[in-house]
Amino acid sequence: FFDTGRENLIMTKIYTLEEVAKHNSVDDCWVVIDGKIYDVTSFLPEHPGGKKVVVGQSGKDASQKFHALHDKGVLEKYGQDLYIGDVASKIPGGNKINKFQMIGQQMKTDNAFGAGIPYGDPNWYQDWNSPYYNDSHRRFRAYLRDFVEREIMPHTHEWDEAKKFPKELFKKLADAGLLGFCAGAPWPSEYCGTNLAGGTVSVEEYDHFHELIFGDELSRCGSGGIIWGLLGGLSIGLPPVLRFGSQYLKDKVGPGCLNGDKVICLAITEPYAGSDVANLLTEAKKTEDGKHYI
Repeated sequence: FFDTGRENLIMTKIYTLEEVAKHNSVDDCWVVIDGKIYDVTSFLPEHPGGKKVVVGQSGKDASQKFHALHDKGVLEKYGQDLYIGDVASKIPGGNKINKFQMIGQQMKTDNAFGAGIPYGDPNWYQDWNSPYYNDSHRRFRAYLRDFVEREIMPHTHEWDEAKKFPKELFKKLADAGLLGFCAGAPWPSEYCGTNLAGGTVSVEEYDHFHELIFGDELSRCGSGGIIWGLLGGLSIGLPPVLRFGSQYLKDKVGPGCLNGDKVICLAITEPYAGSDVANLLTEAKKTEDGKHYI
């Protein structure tokens, strides 16, 4: 068999399933994935999940279990070196679709997002129909992922080891129209303008589900320290000011925090409550002259 779709003709060897089944040991390990055969013997010591799980699928079709646990990028990265041929005929029963698969196809579109690693992303990223997410959420998700992968992820290890990140990161978030997502809905236009995520989302479209995406996508950087450093103070300390503070206080605090020039935090503690704000026993009472609180 010749693959004529490539610049150079490459001969592909064909094996029957019976032939593949003979290669089923740690010293001679073949697996079938989507009709293609891979000799993974040399890869066994490198497999993150250990040899045993791969050898358990050796000599047979491992497509279903492979796709349940792996991102398609794994085959793109390693498959070319391990690929040795194709299966001579279709896997028995391989063209059968059960009723759950048929229902799933009706509920999904072709707009899945991300790598598709099971449990690695929210379910709606697989584009299951949802009444909560619309095109504005999809646009925002793509914009934010690009920002995180470009501005944060390449530096995560370095910043983790240093136990700090540059304060300029707040400014970058603000300039990208992202810092306001820390403050919650409705969008605080009076303090950070109307450039939401580079114009991918309008003020009218913004809702709490954009906030969820904001947290999900930032979390992909893989560092709790960076996430809390960026969002901890802003998302906990700023919203009470914007919602319950006087106009003077909001005007004084809001702009600096939301343009990346200043930071804010929630600093409340006492022997019986810690940071449990609702159960604080301490009170602040105004003095008789009305000028101070004690």
